[in-house]
Amino acid sequence: MIPISSAQGHSSYGYGAKTDFYIVMIIPLVFNSFSFLGTLYIFYRTFSRWKYGHSNVSLSFRFPFYIAITDFLYSSSILIEFSYAASKRTEFINKNETISWQFLFCEILGIFFTIFILLNILLVAAISIVTWLRVVQERHLALGKYDYKIWLPIIFISLIIPLSSVNAYGSRNYSCGTKVGYNNVAMLVIVLIFTTLTTTMFCYAHVMKVIRNVKDDNSSIADSFNKLTDIERRTFKKVLTYILVFILQYIPIIIYDICIFLKVRHIVFDAIIPAVISFGGIGNVIQYLYNEGLSDDNTSNYRLESNEGSQQSH
Repeated sequence: MIPISSAQGHSSYGYGAKTDFYIVMIIPLVFNSFSFLGTLYIFYRTFSRWKYGHSNVSLSFRFPFYIAITDFLYSSSILIEFSYAASKRTEFINKNETISWQFLFCEILGIFFTIFILLNILLVAAISIVTWLRVVQERHLALGKYDYKIWLPIIFISLIIPLSSVNAYGSRNYSCGTKVGYNNVAMLVIVLIFTTLTTTMFCYAHVMKVIRNVKDDNSSIADSFNKLTDIERRTFKKVLTYILVFILQYIPIIIYDICIFLKVRHIVFDAIIPAVISFGGIGNVIQYLYNEGLSDDNTSNYRLESNEGSQQSH
């Protein structure tokens, strides 16, 4: 769950302890279960592609795999958190919608939530910028083995923020996240999400414009073949679809965060937000199936994109 919290007035916050319990538990558990299963499917497809001799996997296959890693980490944490909370139904109802957590359990989960969300945000931002540089600026970047030049910076940044504010995390009634009164961390995450969304939408619009212009002008395809090949265009068009899923995923979260600071709270909002984040994992696998189909053997441009993956890895 996004690590944002403030005092909650339960008189106007929900529908009563019992109803609130089912709303808060069922919605995140159901959606994150689908997200979790979707990430496992993408892991399987990626492993199968790599196993059968296709070691040079193109960006259009690596990107959803990388996103699936962050979605897997987040969904796993949510399932652990809400499964534990669901086991405390009696305590939740009898103690005015609060749960007693194990020592340091919430603190650790709160830190992990922040790390995993930041990984997801920064990863999409990095891929968006790389795509923009290649398509719009015509700069071919060497990302290194396993794309370590992308992973190392985003892992470093994702660790700095939560580890520099470890005292800010703890219990939030029925869940874990940033404790009441620690709004600086929440504000920093909001600013980062907003900045990433702005950057991502800028890159998305520019890349889509260039790809459409090249597609519509047959002469430019021949003239600029060495700058942006037909294979690359198809690869980056697929990458854009995953970026679009990210944009649709985080816009509702920005709206929710604004409501938080305006002190507009309701039980349904707090139940939907961890589910909204899981939409990224669900949308990721849906888009993967749309782009690649149910079988690698039937993918028409499979060999071409494998060749493109070889080009991008150097």
